[in-house]
Amino acid sequence: MDSIKKVLQAYSIYPHTIDKITDRIYQVSDGQSDYALKRSKLSMDKLTNWENSYQLAFSHNLSSVLPVYLTNDGNLYKNSENDIFYLTPWIDNMDTNINKQTMEQFYRNIGKIHAKTKQEQMIQTEALKRNFYTYMKYCEDTLIHLLDFVEQFEKNRYMSPFELLVCTQFRELEYGLKEINKRIEQFIDLEEEKITWNYSLCHGDLDFSHMLTSNQSYLINFENATYESAAMDLAIFFKNEVADYDSDTELFIDLFSLYMDANKLTTNELQLLVIHLLNPAEYFSIVQGYVNGNDQDSMIENVIQLQHVYRKFLFGIQLSSHIENEYETITFDDPES
Repeated sequence: MDSIKKVLQAYSIYPHTIDKITDRIYQVSDGQSDYALKRSKLSMDKLTNWENSYQLAFSHNLSSVLPVYLTNDGNLYKNSENDIFYLTPWIDNMDTNINKQTMEQFYRNIGKIHAKTKQEQMIQTEALKRNFYTYMKYCEDTLIHLLDFVEQFEKNRYMSPFELLVCTQFRELEYGLKEINKRIEQFIDLEEEKITWNYSLCHGDLDFSHMLTSNQSYLINFENATYESAAMDLAIFFKNEVADYDSDTELFIDLFSLYMDANKLTTNELQLLVIHLLNPAEYFSIVQGYVNGNDQDSMIENVIQLQHVYRKFLFGIQLSSHIENEYETITFDDPES
């Protein structure tokens, strides 16, 4: 623990106890206060964004961002033996379950962060349209390839569990890919030369393991922080949380209005959120790897991976329907017509 004690000297902390909680987290007590010392995964190219996130949290009085202590030299971190360490208060996490209360706190906290750090910028729609058109063609090609795989599997006298799963899931994949294309068309059909695009402080790797709840709730670990559309932050959160079979996806959708109350997303931002959730790339990569024989995983591992990705995709369809019913005034054609 000598190297850890050396890092703590940069904060004038002389520990009574140091407990190694994980490979990267140490609980430190000096007899008066408890601290969490983190050996981060920060690289030098991410360090500036990480520092800016805490400076923004301080300047905007974002109490839901767990503060980071300054070293004696006024820095947010201590570099020691090629590792970057930072120090925060130790919070005993009293509620580790995902329930109505924690979900409400999460939506309000991240919504407030996105709203208070929001900046507007005018962007040219022509480049945006080109990017979305390319992406729409990719989705159309992906649907054709998936259909080819399904037809190939169905020719087998006995389908493997993986092949049977792909065939069973294809209808929802087809529906979702048509859904994503109709939403991309909303960007392609924009008539304005410029539109307003909102950027906010984004955590970059949101999930419930990065929320601590004591007397109040805090968001931690902004090591992947970016300044990006809030829709990107939400898409990452949902993808991280809905993959398991016991994820309470209904709760995420039912309480989504709390986020919208804290940070009302524009129609374009809602479209962007759905587009990212319905991205077929991960699903297609797994199936293509299986067909090409490039995947070294077992049949069980392949089936589990596919189920996880499929649940994310299915959640995107469910949230898309909710958004259309609750927030959009545009009437879309039936994607199956």
